[in-house]
Amino acid sequence: MTKEDKDLAPYEVFEGSAWESGLLKSILEDNDIEAYMTQDYQLPWNAVPVKGAAAKVFVALKDLEQAKAIVEEFYSNMEKENTGESPE
Repeated sequence: MTKEDKDLAPYEVFEGSAWESGLLKSILEDNDIEAYMTQDYQLPWNAVPVKGAAAKVFVALKDLEQAKAIVEEFYSNMEKENTGESPE
């Protein structure tokens, strides 16, 4: 495996709802970080969807550090939203 191959290897940076993952993917792309998203649909045995689709966001190793900082801020803002605090 060449260095270029390693730099382009995908790394998971987030797992959450499809909506959250799509929003984060958009934020990463706005910051010039190429990202892609996968979805895993999970249905219980009775086929009534009680759990939404889990989605994951991946970035290349070369963008991992910058992406981690954005993901941390994303988590922080989500926490503030869920607790009713105003974002900075």
